[in-house]
Parts: sequence; structure tokens; C-alpha cells
Amino acid sequence: MTATNRIRIATTDSQDAVGVACSEVESAVGLPVQVEFQEIEGECLILELRLGDDNVPSPSPSRLAVAVDKAVPDVEVLSAWTEPTSIWRPPRRSDAIVTVLNDSVPPIAHRAFYDNLATAQWEPSETSWHLAVPSVNTKKPQIIGLSYRRGHSFRFTWRDVAAIRSGLAS
Repeated sequence: MTATNRIRIATTDSQDAVGVACSEVESAVGLPVQVEFQEIEGECLILELRLGDDNVPSPSPSRLAVAVDKAVPDVEVLSAWTEPTSIWRPPRRSDAIVTVLNDSVPPIAHRAFYDNLATAQWEPSETSWHLAVPSVNTKKPQIIGLSYRRGHSFRFTWRDVAAIRSGLAS
């Protein structure tokens, strides 16, 4: 079984923050970087990134985190870990399905659609996390699954994204 290195970073949310952060992290570690999930909390953008390629050995996650910490001043490394590539998550239903974007759809669905990236956002007025998951990670999604969780400590992760995306496909 192969393993994948992952890193969770924080940066200031801006229009090009995802592209800039990925480019800088890739330069710092010398490995391909793929963003799997983004989380928005106020002005902060948190990204979960997959580092490297399953076919190419890479340094330990702690070494990769140190390299990013030293080389990228605008990024704060929150955590780094290795996990098996083939973790299967059972499909999970979304709380709501969006097929058309309009003014009644939550802003998080618009952000996930335009970024074409699973996106979570903290809603302080509702004391809950909102997650929008595009159906596929190709050109533009056809449907977006929405899920909600009460309480600040119950964040979503890329595993939740995989389970919801699998549920959208079924």
C-alpha cells in the first residue's frame, strides 16, 4: 500500500490565494502539489494539499513542513502527515443538492463552483460549518452537494469531501 504526504496550511484569503500558495509550496518542496480542499474562516484560507506523487518517494511530512515554513513567509503550516492512499470512505448523502446557481443558493456553493474545489466555511451567526462539494474535479461541476455541521470543533476534511462526492456519483 502506498502512502501520500499531506500538509494543511493557512494564508490570507484573496482572489489568487490558492494558486499563489500552491506555487510557493511546490517551489519550497520540489514536489507536485494538488489542493484537495479549502476552508474559509473570516479572512483566513486554509488549504489541505497533497504533496508529491504516489510513484515517487518523498521526504517525511515533517521535513516538508519545515521546508515550507522556512521558504514561504505568507503561509503558516498547521499540520503535516502521511496516510495510506487507498482510504475508502463509504458514500454519504448531502444535506442538499444544488443544480442551478442563483441568488437563493448559499455563497459557499458559488465559491465551490467558481473555484471548482470542495469548500468549507464557518458561519458564526449559525455556529456551524457549511461544506459545498462539486460533483467532479473536472472543467465545471454539474451539481454541488451541501452539508452542514454544528459547532466549531467539528470541521470537515478531504475524507468528508470524498464520501460526499461518492454519494453524488451514486
